[in-house]
Amino acid sequence: MARSSDLLDVESVESIRRNRPLLYAANRLVIVAANAAIFGLLVSAIVEAFAIGLDVGLRSLAAAALPPIILAYNNFFARSGRSAKPRLEINLFLVGLSWILILIILVNAVTLRFNHVIPLGEFVISLTLSTLFYSYPRLSARSRLSCSYGILSGFLLHLLIFGLPSR
Repeated sequence: MARSSDLLDVESVESIRRNRPLLYAANRLVIVAANAAIFGLLVSAIVEAFAIGLDVGLRSLAAAALPPIILAYNNFFARSGRSAKPRLEINLFLVGLSWILILIILVNAVTLRFNHVIPLGEFVISLTLSTLFYSYPRLSARSRLSCSYGILSGFLLHLLIFGLPSR
């Protein structure tokens, strides 16, 4: 059974879609861009690992494939009819922003330190992307949007402070 807050959220999204189509399109673009940025970072890390060697590349690919497989298994066998509790959008914005900053710094540090011997960077990026895909259907549209704006803000803040991620 749908909660009243879920129904209000669906109604507000439909209202924005009808009354403010440019805002709706911009918000959808932010969500897609946030996911594409994380996916691009993951693909870049895997391609770099394959450039080092087949063994390193396969280990990186395995590290990237593990989180979505585990979450898909969990989602299939542990279905819950409960949706996520309402969350404050500002908290998700800050979580998205700070997590992406930490993620990029961690990936760069691990790559410099271990030179892909341990594919920890690929694993953490894939875990992040898998968690987003797993969480998005359970979050309200406003919460998804807030998290996506935080992710993009984190990427831009990292670019502003540190420049392009070293790849």
